[in-house]
Parts: sequence; structure tokens; C-alpha cells
Amino acid sequence: MACLGHAPIAVFLLAVVFSCAPTLADLRGDLRDFVAIAPRRRIGYIAARYYIFDPRFRQAVGFVRSDEFLETWQSVRAAPDVAALIDYLNEYGSGYDVTSLVDSLPQRLRAYQLSRTVPVEMMLHRDLTTFLREAVQTLPRAKVYALMSQKVRQGGDFAKFYKALRDKQFKILVDRARNSADLQAPLKKLHEKHINVDEILQILFEIINWGPQNL
Repeated sequence: MACLGHAPIAVFLLAVVFSCAPTLADLRGDLRDFVAIAPRRRIGYIAARYYIFDPRFRQAVGFVRSDEFLETWQSVRAAPDVAALIDYLNEYGSGYDVTSLVDSLPQRLRAYQLSRTVPVEMMLHRDLTTFLREAVQTLPRAKVYALMSQKVRQGGDFAKFYKALRDKQFKILVDRARNSADLQAPLKKLHEKHINVDEILQILFEIINWGPQNL
């Protein structure tokens, strides 16, 4: 289970919230600064424990690693309301296509040699969402706030992107995409694989709210 030490799912969550890993050097550096203060060893331990004991978590991870996930994701990104949301993020994220993070996620997870041997089958009700919440709880919130505040004061691409995430227009676009008729089928597929999009969105907005309120 040491192969999960870098906790790719949790790091992916941080990437989406903080900077979407843009190609500009300063914004990419911002992301590295946030990842550097995350307790990755602790998150890796949590991920390993979930993978051993929680069938729903294993199923969610297996689905994200599959071609079926890519097909579902293509359906999501093709929806007009999602395209509008992506355009908004691209505009305030220095033109970087944020969807490339999700595009590359299955391949990144496939690179981790996840054990298929499960010594104990405990039918727990934990899943990807509860793992993300537990992982987020390990983050040093005070340090995250301080780093976000510092980067907002400094201005630059991160400050621009963070302000866009805090803007009410972002929430409007997210809500519109979430309730789009085009997304009902792919969202149902994700739900069947124990990936609760509503809960994940709530976690994202909670982390965004960790930062400075007065911009």
C-alpha cells in the first residue's frame, strides 16, 4: 500500500481548487506550494486503509481508472453548461484547459500498483466522499489560509483565479451545470459507482472558503 503514499486523488482535489495546474510558471509554483504543506504521508495511510477495508472506495477508484470513466467524462464535458463553466475557469486561469486534469486522472491512477488482494472484507458505508473529507481534515487549515492570503495580497495569476472562484458567477455556473439535463445520465453513472458529485462540490466550496473573505 506504500504506492498510495502520494494520495493522487487528494492531490487532484487540491489542484482543482487552488490552481488547476496551469502552464504559467508562477501559477504552477503556487500549486506546488499548497501541495508541499499537505500531510501526504498521513493522507496516503488513510487511502491505503480505505482501499483495504472499503468496497465502495475500491469500486470508485477502479471506475476512475477504467475506460468507462473516460466515456462518462466525455459526456460531461460535452454538455453546453459544462462548456460554459470551463470557459469561465479558462478565462481566469490564464487560458489553461482545466479539463486536462480529469483527462489525465485515469492514466495517473493506473500507474499506481493497487493491490487486488483484500485480506478482510468489511462492508462499511464509507466511500470516495468520506475519504476526501477525512483527507481534507488532515490539511493544516491555518497554513492553507496563510498561504492563500499571502498569494492574494501578492496579486498575480493565483489571486485572479481565486477571486474568480469566490465570485457568485462561478457558483451560478456550477449550479447550472449540475442541474443540466445533459448531465443526468453521466451523473447517475457516477452515483452508481459511489462517486457523489454533490458532496464533492460541497467539499470544494468549503476549501475555497478557507481563504480570505475580503478581496
